[in-house]
Amino acid sequence: MLRLRERELVERERRMIERRIKAARFPATKSLDNFDLKAIRSLNTALTMELARCKFIDRRESVIALESSGTDKTYVSLGLGLAACQKGLQVRFTAASALVLRTCRGHRRTPPAAPAKIPRNPGSADHR
Repeated sequence: MLRLRERELVERERRMIERRIKAARFPATKSLDNFDLKAIRSLNTALTMELARCKFIDRRESVIALESSGTDKTYVSLGLGLAACQKGLQVRFTAASALVLRTCRGHRRTPPAAPAKIPRNPGSADHR
């Protein structure tokens, strides 16, 4: 009976992780376990593994990955997101380009501020 209950708990946790991964809207599921972090010379492997522990989230810190094109920023980001899902955290993946586009659209929806009305001087030439 105890083994049955244990398997049930393991299966429940697996389904919860799957739901979090689906809700994250990852374009692909990538794990840092399957990635050769040392292959990217510019990547700080120790920092990446520390980020995978997700302690920065508890400290309410942000992570921004800046590097030239083709340096596997997305792969590493997906791996960090997957690690967070596996730790029970809710994640939402958004590419930087989509975030910029959404921000620009949001600014266009905001109505422009009304111009300030400047009272006219009754004695000016404009008033006549």
